[in-house]
Amino acid sequence: MTENIDTLISAAEQAYQQALVTYQSASIDQKIATKPKLDQAAELIVTLRTKQLQGAITVSDQDVAAMQDLRTKVNDAATLQTALSSMVALILKFV
Repeated sequence: MTENIDTLISAAEQAYQQALVTYQSASIDQKIATKPKLDQAAELIVTLRTKQLQGAITVSDQDVAAMQDLRTKVNDAATLQTALSSMVALILKFV
């Protein structure tokens, strides 16, 4: 299960990086709507890394698959806010 948490964190970081790229090309209205979730996702990834160091996190294969699916959804500005909300919700399961 240790490799699942590593994979989940890696996918979350990649999704966040892609979200930043998508955010940069979004309209001003989309940026205003998306910024709070983008910031929350960044904070939660840091918290998740800290929890990983403390141990005792169990991540299922479904959790990893869900995060990897979210990586593709943040590519589209139209689904960025929804994808970020889903990403935040998934990370919150572990922090």
